Amino acid sequence: MGALLSALVFPGAGQYYLGRRTRALLFLAPAVVAAIVYFNFALDAANTMADQLLSGKLAADPAAIEAQLASAPTPVSATLAEIVFVLCYVGSIVEALVVKPQG
Repeated sequence: MGALLSALVFPGAGQYYLGRRTRALLFLAPAVVAAIVYFNFALDAANTMADQLLSGKLAADPAAIEAQLASAPTPVSATLAEIVFVLCYVGSIVEALVVKPQG
């Protein structure tokens, strides 16, 4: 059940359910920070794109929008946030599956 919660809810949720509060925080805290960093980047990109669409600098064509998104550089912080989140996600699932329950 712990691995399922970690997989479907959020990294660390399974550990919290299993009573491993400290380990849950070890997965939860970095995952939350990484999610905030990545969503901040995504929101900035979306706002920039919306401003360009509203000002007429960018055509309201899906192909043009996709090309603009593909050409925009991704900051290192967003890439690191993705890596940290995936590591926390996979790590929490593996930990919930591998580590034997206490007691």
